[in-house]
Amino acid sequence: MNVANNQRCVVKILKPVKKKKIKREIKILQNLCGGTNIIRLQDHFYFRNHLCITFELMSINLYEFIKKNNFQGVSLGLIRRFGIQMLTALRFMRKQRVIHCDMKPENVLLMHPKKSRIKVIDFGSSCFKDERIYTYIQSRFYRSPEVILGLPYGLGIDVWSFGCILAELYTGYPLFPGENEVEQLACVMEVLGVPPKKIVDGASRRKIFFDSHGAPRIVPNSRGKKRLPGTKDLAGAIKCRDPSFISFLEGCLRWEPEDRMTPDQALRHEWVLQATVPLSGLRSIPAAAESTFASPRLAVRTASSKHA
Repeated sequence: MNVANNQRCVVKILKPVKKKKIKREIKILQNLCGGTNIIRLQDHFYFRNHLCITFELMSINLYEFIKKNNFQGVSLGLIRRFGIQMLTALRFMRKQRVIHCDMKPENVLLMHPKKSRIKVIDFGSSCFKDERIYTYIQSRFYRSPEVILGLPYGLGIDVWSFGCILAELYTGYPLFPGENEVEQLACVMEVLGVPPKKIVDGASRRKIFFDSHGAPRIVPNSRGKKRLPGTKDLAGAIKCRDPSFISFLEGCLRWEPEDRMTPDQALRHEWVLQATVPLSGLRSIPAAAESTFASPRLAVRTASSKHA
């Protein structure tokens, strides 16, 4: 309970860590307070040497939303609503030179269980663009190639993760479900092919993934499955025939970070512009998806829309 205004709130309690890390998280949250679709810092204080941060009370995260839908994916219309809001958050973060570093469905929360308003949360791993500290960042399924390979990273890693989130919302399952980092990169190469030579040559961790000739190391996973580069395309991987949506995802999932769409460019993409509801009108989850919470199967894409 927030004593100041008598409202319920969420308290995030951090174990004692380095003061610089604590100060960085607070500074980032303070810098992002004016952003739309970003969790808002209400207050922070210390209790028994633990930093306590209070936030507004939210609903379930997008992973739980997908789970309640029996991992069957949701409509492109609802995905677009979520996507526009995430892009709005990423655009503001970019203006503040903040890299989230852990964009994933668990870190995107619904504001209300029956509304499509969302907010991005958890800036504990975040950093400013010119103050990158960590090399081991991002949850594996959403980890960008430059982080996996040990290349310098920037704001583009969040766009990569964002593209992975949208694909997962469509299928119900992670787009690149690697058991470990070797298979994670193999999953990416399976769809995007082998990365450009300059990426391989500049990677500090290339020996883990490539041989002395620059050829990918093909290693079977725990089920004996081998993933071969370039054997799938994105449309086939997610079983989607909507060329506009595929084009949008392709703009997010490119080897070269500078070739990926920026949030501003993404918001001008034809797939986004197809939205019939303006940003200010993103209020209610459509009736079918709203039924997810009562009967998960009702929110599934119809056979015709699945391959639209």
